[in-house]
Amino acid sequence: MRNFLPESWGLVFSAAGAAYGVGLLGLWALPFLISAIMLDLQLNEAQAGLLMSAEFGFTMLASLVIAPFMGHAPRRTLTIFGIILAIFANIASANIENIYVLAAVRCFAGLGAGLALACGNASVSSAKNPNLVAAHMNILSVLLMIVVMLGYAKVMAQFGLSGLYYAMAATMAIMLLTTPMLAQKAPVAERHLLAKGTSKGKNNVLLSLPAVCMMLAMFVFQARDTMGWAFVERIGTTVGYSGEELGVLLSLQAFVGLLGPIIAAMIGKRFGMSMPVILAILLTGATSLSYVLGEYSTTLYTAGVMTICLTYFYALSYLTGLAAELDREGRVAAAAGSFLSLGLAVGPAISGGLISLGGFSLAAWGIGVTVVLTLLLVTPPLASVRRVPATSVPVAAL
Repeated sequence: MRNFLPESWGLVFSAAGAAYGVGLLGLWALPFLISAIMLDLQLNEAQAGLLMSAEFGFTMLASLVIAPFMGHAPRRTLTIFGIILAIFANIASANIENIYVLAAVRCFAGLGAGLALACGNASVSSAKNPNLVAAHMNILSVLLMIVVMLGYAKVMAQFGLSGLYYAMAATMAIMLLTTPMLAQKAPVAERHLLAKGTSKGKNNVLLSLPAVCMMLAMFVFQARDTMGWAFVERIGTTVGYSGEELGVLLSLQAFVGLLGPIIAAMIGKRFGMSMPVILAILLTGATSLSYVLGEYSTTLYTAGVMTICLTYFYALSYLTGLAAELDREGRVAAAAGSFLSLGLAVGPAISGGLISLGGFSLAAWGIGVTVVLTLLLVTPPLASVRRVPATSVPVAAL
């Protein structure tokens, strides 16, 4: 049990609150936001997707710009600023009807979320066991997703798009309460460790082959996920589920998803990193293919949907841990998180184009390609981690 628990619950709650409760809150709310934007603003699928892509694009931009400075940047201060910016942007969005003004304000919401995402992900590298912390963060993320699935659906039904933006602002305000537990800077011990013998290539770590491949792997991994996730409700309707039944199904799969990060935390590094990471990528790919091809079988669709969170958070725990292992200052983890946002932004656009050209079958082929690409891209990071033995140098207290 002692090996299963993280060394700092403060680190887990603050990092999860920043990275997932703010940085990726838009991902959990994506199906509801898309529907509400189309209904309230009278936009089509392409226009609604473009509005969300602008927001997620700025999330990626903010987290990528700040990533190289994560070793010395004031993480707690940046996180607080980012969350407050995102809160005010969401409150303002709830009172805007002009689509162009709304798009501009959503970009500010993305900037704030990106700062929180970068600082939260970088903090994972401060742990003695980043994989364990990442797994516990994802447990909290699944719990948040359950709340979003149950609560945001009711908010959208009663108050529409403006209600969703207010709900997001309230959620972020709660996450703001966890920021005092976030470390202001990378622990002194790990900075000294890195300075000792790695100063030559220290500033170029983000340009190394393992780091570049890790960032691209996160991008392709998330693009694969959102390629199907954005249309999961539409496919369910095609299969024959009603809107109410789909709401129940999505809530149930979020509960099942708790097992993913729990399994990752329990397994840890008992089987190394390579086998769990490869297995995670294959499982997430199989899940996406199952529900995207679910138009041919209700059973296949249901099985795929029920394992979305289970496989996704299991995989994300290991991929986040792998990124953290590459650079103990958190720069790679922060940059990888920004590419996660980029995948979130372009995934729906890619699958939307494929679906319009050849239906869900063509989209399934696209998902298959992303699975193969992700496997190829994680090879250099895994090889790099195997070459560097784990250090036993303790890190300073948070």
